Amino acid sequence: MTELDLQRELLIAAPRELPTLRLFRRNIVNATSAFGVRMRAGIKGQCDLYGVVRGGRHLEVELKSATGSLRAEQKAWRAWCVQWGVPYALLEGSKLETTEETVSRWLSELRAFL
Repeated sequence: MTELDLQRELLIAAPRELPTLRLFRRNIVNATSAFGVRMRAGIKGQCDLYGVVRGGRHLEVELKSATGSLRAEQKAWRAWCVQWGVPYALLEGSKLETTEETVSRWLSELRAFL
């Protein structure tokens, strides 16, 4: 199971299982268009997802497959979140679980932030 597979399944399950949390995919873009226009959005290392808890609280969510690990930029973003008091969740896959089991465990881990 890839990180993208896990992310897709989490985004499908979360609204049903965690009704007071909305998760959104964050896309980091750094590209040049065919017309030479440079486009940038986001900061390298930011989390895959961000969440908003009913009432306005914010949550950063980084996903990793069973074989993934944090890159230096992602570690820097995690450190920034900790320094600024921004809730940060690192959700890691396991080779011993099915996709459904991993997503179920991740939902439980996210409940701790609600």
